[in-house]
Amino acid sequence: MARRHESLIPLSHGHHHGLVLSLRIRHALTHTSPDVETLRQLARAVVFFFESDLRPHFAAEEEGLFPLMEATLGHLDLLAELQQEHERFREWIEELRHSMDAFPSAETLRAFGALLHDHIRKEERILFPIFEERMPPEEARRAGAVIAERLAAGSR
Repeated sequence: MARRHESLIPLSHGHHHGLVLSLRIRHALTHTSPDVETLRQLARAVVFFFESDLRPHFAAEEEGLFPLMEATLGHLDLLAELQQEHERFREWIEELRHSMDAFPSAETLRAFGALLHDHIRKEERILFPIFEERMPPEEARRAGAVIAERLAAGSR
């Protein structure tokens, strides 16, 4: 496998952490019938991960990667699809945020984890190869600068 374009490496690192969370969710909800405390702990972990990792990650994609790809390559249905998935994650986070001290939904957690896995795979296997094959070098570097800036801003 070819090495990932340097502009995308920070996003791929974030994807690794997202896949770990997805696996944690699947494991917690598949092998046992989770009790309320397990659901609460899992919901807290998901909300925390969203705030610490996904929020800046989505900002890097939505404010850097997606607009620059669309401006350079034209309309891509895939970008709209990924954006809609980001919105779905935000909806689930609000639901989990409001229920995490009461009775979080195992189904919402399960759906979040499954979509997170599929979303990451879609970006890594479809979106990133399009970027690497079709983005001109200068635009790719510009995207990398915006990605790095948004990720840094989110870690403050």
